[in-house]
Amino acid sequence: MKRYALALMASVATLTTLAQNLVPNPSFEEYLECPFSTAELDNQVVDWYSWQMTPDFFHSCSDEIDGFAGVPENVWGFQWPLTGESYAALITFEDHNPNGREFVAAQLLEPLVVGQQYYMVFHTSLCDGGLNINRKCATNNLGMRFFKDPNYSYFPPDQSFHVDNFAHLNHGEIIDDDENWIKIEGWFTADDTYNWVALGNFFDDDNTDTNILNDTEQCWGYYYIENICIATDSADCDDLLSINSRTEENNFLRVYPNPVSEQLFVEIETGWIQALSLFDIHGKVIRKFTKLSSPIIMINASNLQKGIYVLRIQTNEEFFNHKIIIK
Repeated sequence: MKRYALALMASVATLTTLAQNLVPNPSFEEYLECPFSTAELDNQVVDWYSWQMTPDFFHSCSDEIDGFAGVPENVWGFQWPLTGESYAALITFEDHNPNGREFVAAQLLEPLVVGQQYYMVFHTSLCDGGLNINRKCATNNLGMRFFKDPNYSYFPPDQSFHVDNFAHLNHGEIIDDDENWIKIEGWFTADDTYNWVALGNFFDDDNTDTNILNDTEQCWGYYYIENICIATDSADCDDLLSINSRTEENNFLRVYPNPVSEQLFVEIETGWIQALSLFDIHGKVIRKFTKLSSPIIMINASNLQKGIYVLRIQTNEEFFNHKIIIK
């Protein structure tokens, strides 16, 4: 009952702020309890479920309890969230487990309409290894697929989803970037009233390419997942900040002027700004400033292209994301 109530509230909140995005809890911000270890997505993340094995859930709150599922540092590597304070992660290939996959799935806020075109997008980043560095590898075929009234779960053997070499959105190139968030996007004309979406590698081992990135010749493809959106208008997916962005809720951190055309100032009332990272709409790092240790920082924005950016601000205590508009 607790999960149902929270899921209902999260869906209402998502509808209020991202009315055109059909994906609930699109950046995994709403959760029940802080994750201590891996494999907790199915248990803790509101509206999201596993259809095979045990996808992971990482959140900055885990840093406070010395867990293995923190942000940006966790058991499988180091990565800042594209938005908010959390992200999910899943396995796309295992050398020791034929067709071993992890899938994350959610019920859409409303079914697709037959004949309607939909924009699909999500962001991903290869884990940089962490404790699994001796099996690190990259794969292709990370994608998105729609379902109608499915009954899959992670409980083996018959309830889990098995790969069958089809996806509505599939990235055929190997993704080996473990620093930036890579944007995967496409369009789809609905041919059925699909009401669920799942993400993962829907292709079997024979149809999956790998690039081994370690000295042991072992391979475990493992990717972080962030910011999932399905909408009839791609513009409805441009706002990268989640509904729980901590930057929007504080009054001791100022980012001005915004929109900006020349000089952007970041000012903190108490404490120190330690680092800044500026991301474009695709999740690519545009600029990075480290070892700052200052209460106010000026960024020259005059040579940046017009558009929406995300500024990640790390203080001596925590970090925040802030949407920036360059005009």
